[in-house]
Amino acid sequence: MTIQAAISRASIARLLTCAIVLLGITTGIGVAAPAPSADKATLDRLEIDVVRAEDISALKKLQRAYGYYADRGLWEDLADLFADDATANYPSGGFDGNASIRAMFVENLGQGKPGLAEGRIYNHTILQPVVDLAPDGATATGRWRVLGMLGRIGASASWADSLYRFDYIKKDGQWKIKTLVAYAGSGGSYDEGWTAPKPRPPGFVDTSPVRFNLAHPADRPWADPCEEDTSVCVVPFPYPNRGGIKASTYVSAVINTRASTTNDGAAATERAADLIRRAQRLEDEQSVLNLQRAYGYYLDRGLWSKAAALFTPNGLLEVGQAGVYVGRDHIRRSLALMGPEGLRAGQVNDHLQLEPIVHIAADGRTAQGRIFELAFTGGGGQPGRLVQNIAENSYVRVGNDWMIESVHVYTILVTDADQGWAKSALPAPTVSKQLPPDHPPTITYEAYPKIFTPTLHFNNVSTGKPTQYAPGTPITSRNAAAPASTIPAANSKALDAQIKAAQRQMQRISDFNEMENLQSAYGYYAEKSLWSDIAALFTEDGVIEIDGARSNKGHDGVLAFLKASGPEGPQKGVMNSQLQLQPVIHIAADGRSAKVRSRLLQLTRDAQGRPMWGAGIYENELVNDNGTWKFKRLRLHHTWKVYYKSGWASPNADEGQLLPSRFTPPFHYRRP
Repeated sequence: MTIQAAISRASIARLLTCAIVLLGITTGIGVAAPAPSADKATLDRLEIDVVRAEDISALKKLQRAYGYYADRGLWEDLADLFADDATANYPSGGFDGNASIRAMFVENLGQGKPGLAEGRIYNHTILQPVVDLAPDGATATGRWRVLGMLGRIGASASWADSLYRFDYIKKDGQWKIKTLVAYAGSGGSYDEGWTAPKPRPPGFVDTSPVRFNLAHPADRPWADPCEEDTSVCVVPFPYPNRGGIKASTYVSAVINTRASTTNDGAAATERAADLIRRAQRLEDEQSVLNLQRAYGYYLDRGLWSKAAALFTPNGLLEVGQAGVYVGRDHIRRSLALMGPEGLRAGQVNDHLQLEPIVHIAADGRTAQGRIFELAFTGGGGQPGRLVQNIAENSYVRVGNDWMIESVHVYTILVTDADQGWAKSALPAPTVSKQLPPDHPPTITYEAYPKIFTPTLHFNNVSTGKPTQYAPGTPITSRNAAAPASTIPAANSKALDAQIKAAQRQMQRISDFNEMENLQSAYGYYAEKSLWSDIAALFTEDGVIEIDGARSNKGHDGVLAFLKASGPEGPQKGVMNSQLQLQPVIHIAADGRSAKVRSRLLQLTRDAQGRPMWGAGIYENELVNDNGTWKFKRLRLHHTWKVYYKSGWASPNADEGQLLPSRFTPPFHYRRP
C-alpha cells in the first residue's frame, strides 16, 4: 500500500536565458497596486509580485534544505547550495569558492564519505528567518538561527545555538548562497546545559585541532567578532528596525522576455492565466504551512479530536514502527495512546513543527511537505523524553480548504531526557497491542544510533538534480510529474476580475512573509534586551502582555514595561536565547489587521547562572500601520519553565520554575 502520493515539487521561479528586468511602482509592503485592466503594464506588475514572492519561498526552501542536508551528511547536495564564488566563514576558518567549501564538507565533516557514520548525530536545525529580497530582485539577505545537536553514542553530546548571516544571489534562475557567516553563540554539553564560551584574553591564539590539522585546511582564518564574549555581542542585523521598514518605491524582478513583451491577445490571456495559477499556488503553500503548524499545536495540548479533524475522512497516520492507522476515528484513538484528551496533570507533549518545506503540485490539488519535529514529552508520572522526527506528509485540497491526507513520521532519535544521546538511545515506537494498526509499518528501519535517511520528496532545491544519498540508502518515495494545469478560458471581464483577485492574493502573501519576519525580529531583539527596538515594533496604542502583566499603551508604555524587567542592552554573562517558531498567520479580509499564534522556546540562565528551559505561546494582534506591519497587542503565555538539570518531567517546582499545566492558551481560529 502506498502511503504517500508521489508528486513533483512545485516550480520555483526560474530565470530563463533571455530575460529583462522590469520595474514596477509599488504600494504597501512590496506589492503592486491594482490596475484597472489586463493590459501589458498590469500583467508586468503582477508578474513582478509573483516572481518576488516565489523567490522568497525559494530562499526559505533553500535554507531549510541546508539543515536537512547537513543533518544526514548529504555533503554534495549541501555544497550545491553555494555559488561558484561563494565564501563561508565557519569556526574552523574561512573557505573561498564552491570547490573549497565542498572539500570542507566532504573531507572535514564527512571524512571523505557521504552520509553519517553510525552512532553520530549532526543536527543543524535552521530556524527563525528574517529574509529580505533586494529591490533589484537578484540578491537577498537572511538572518537565521541554527540549533545544533551534536555528538556520538558512547562519547559525547552537546548543544549549539548560533546565529548565521546569509547573502544570496540569483544566477541562471537558481538561488545560491553567496556569503555565509556563522557567529559564535551559546551551547554546552548535554550534561551541563547552556553555557557561554569563556571570553578569550587579548592576543590569545587558538591552536586546537578544530582549526588546524584539517583534512582540507581553511583558506584563511576567520575572526568572529562575537567569539570574545557572546553575552555582550550583538550580531549585526542585515536590516533596519522592522518597525520602520517601508517598501521600496521601485522594485524589479527578472521576467520571461517572450511572455512580457508580447501584446498578442491569446498570449496575454495565457500569460494572465499562468500568473493567476502561480499566485494561487503561493497562497496554497502558506495555507498548508498554517495547517501543519496548527496540527502541532493540537498535539501539544492533547487535543486529539481537533488534530484528527485536520485529516481527510480516509487519512493515514504512521509513526515510527507503530504501523498505519486509517481514518479519523482510528487516528484520534492512536493519538490518545499518548495520554487522555487534554493531557495528564504535569504532562508535557510539545511537538515543535520546524523547517517546513512545502511543494504544491502543478494542478493545485495536492501537496507534499517535509517537517522536522522536535518533541519534548513526559511528566505527569512519565519519564522525560527528547524525540527527533522527520515527517513526509501529503495534503489535498477539499473544496476551498486544505486537509492532511497522510502523515508519515520517521523516528530518527529518542533519548532519555535525563541522560542525553551520548548515553541513551531508545527505539522507535512499535505496534500497539492496545490499539493495533490497520496496516503494518510500510518500511522497517531502526532509530539512532542507526542512521536512517527518509527520502526527500524533492530534488536539490537549488540545482533541481536528484538528491545524492549515501550508498545503500533505501528510497521510500520518488518524484513523479504532476498533471499539467490547463489554462481556463475566460472572457475579458472575467479575466480582469481574476487578475484583480490575484493582486489581492499577492498582497496577502507579501504580508504573511513580513509578519513572519516581524515575529522573528522581535525574538532577536528580546534576547539582547534591545527594549527600544522592541518598542518601535508596536503601534502608537500597542500593548505588551506577559503572563497577565500588561503594559500601558504606546511606545513609552511598552518601553517602561520592558525596562522594569531589567536594564536595556546586552549584559555581561547573561544568556537568554528566545527562539520564535511555528507561526500560524491569519490576515483579516480587509487586509488591515492579522492574528498570529507562534511558539517560544527559551534557552536561558537564571541570576545565579543556572541553565533553564522555557516554553510559551504567543497570541498576537497586528495591524498595517501606514504600510508597515506592527504589533497592536503582543501576548505571551509561558507554558513551562524549568531548570535544565531537573527537566520538564520533574514533579518538584523549585523557586523560579513554572511546572507544566493543563491550561491551553486560547486559539484565535476555529480551523487553521
